[in-house]
Amino acid sequence: MKKLVAFTLGALLLAACLPKDVQMPQSPLLRVLERKAGLIAYVGVDWNIYVTDQSGGNKITLTEDAAIPETQGGPFRYYQYPTWSPESNLLAFVGISGEGGSQGVSDLYVASMDEKKSDKVYASESEHPFYLYWSPDNETLSFLSTTASGQSLILQSVPAQGGDRTILDTGSPYYWSWAPDGNTMIIHTGATNSPTVEHMAFLHVDSQVIEDALEPSPATFQAPAWSPDGSRILLSRLNDKQEKEIILMDGSGSIEKALGTFEASTSFAWSRDSELVAYIASNRALTAGTIGTMHVMDLTSSEDFFQDEDVMAFFWSPNSKKLAYFKPFVENSASEGGTDTSGQAQQRLLLQLNLLDVISGESRELFTFRPTDQFAAILPYFDQYHQSTTIWSPDSNNLVLSFLDGQNNPGIAIVAASGQLEPRLLAQGYLAFWSWK
Repeated sequence: MKKLVAFTLGALLLAACLPKDVQMPQSPLLRVLERKAGLIAYVGVDWNIYVTDQSGGNKITLTEDAAIPETQGGPFRYYQYPTWSPESNLLAFVGISGEGGSQGVSDLYVASMDEKKSDKVYASESEHPFYLYWSPDNETLSFLSTTASGQSLILQSVPAQGGDRTILDTGSPYYWSWAPDGNTMIIHTGATNSPTVEHMAFLHVDSQVIEDALEPSPATFQAPAWSPDGSRILLSRLNDKQEKEIILMDGSGSIEKALGTFEASTSFAWSRDSELVAYIASNRALTAGTIGTMHVMDLTSSEDFFQDEDVMAFFWSPNSKKLAYFKPFVENSASEGGTDTSGQAQQRLLLQLNLLDVISGESRELFTFRPTDQFAAILPYFDQYHQSTTIWSPDSNNLVLSFLDGQNNPGIAIVAASGQLEPRLLAQGYLAFWSWK
């Protein structure tokens, strides 16, 4: 055992000295010896919800009754959307059940990591939650759900300990960002060809729900972003010259300055220390999301110090020193004999994970992989998910990714941010997020 430990420590020291683009296989002992940071919640291949540390040990099974029918039309139940609270002591997720191919009931659960049990805090046969976002004070779970008519979406909230739900607003599409005090949101709702008039507003949700409209006309973007320190807000507007620009506002809604312009659409997110901003400027219109040039700016100096092309999503590390970003490309699988029913070669999405070191300004490729459908589905909306979930470990040393292997088996991988160790399999599953703490 001592020899194995010595070998593993030696391998780690060697990895630190490796050339930039060389990766070492991970020793089986690394998952045991490395310092653990936070917890990972994931949807397993059996569609139940699990929590584990980055070694795959100390696993907590939060649900056990997921059931996928063996024949079409049978009863089913599965779980989705694991979302950590800011203090990481609570985990929210959705249970969906039905029969005959139609969705029947949606249940919203909150699990306590201290008690290792889950409580149902909401249920509906007509309103189905599909996006969860905790308030910064750890007390309230806000969520977006469909309506029975399907013509709009409902923004509502429920106390973490259960109780009466509160309907906050409606609209379609709908995006929002919590102020750090947990009493106010900034919202962006509606769009072209939508039944909701597009607008931006402050939504005060303390003792009663009050909406204060903002004057700027929205340009093409999705989620507004309140800075983590609460002092400023990122938005997009059409200026007096009808140019689309990203703007910086103070917490009261006064415009401070424009950060940049774009042709078609944009998406953006703050670093955790509120000093840096990254945004994607796209010159092509998409149904959802953005793909284009990523810019990284220092707000103190106003320096646009890094750009990269064809980026579709990114996530800031907790220490604000690293930025993980994804570049998509399509692979033709004809070389592997893959064809569809018409005999045409299949095409499949691949993601290239890159990591920017903010201090050095250097970027490197870490991992190219096929994402699970569940992970691929969140990336067009990363600007909203960046505020409610994270793929980073709390110590900024690792990332958790959801991928498909060569036999289409879904898995959860731990990827070292150093880029000097090969990714390792954590568990079989469809989607995973790391806790904030």
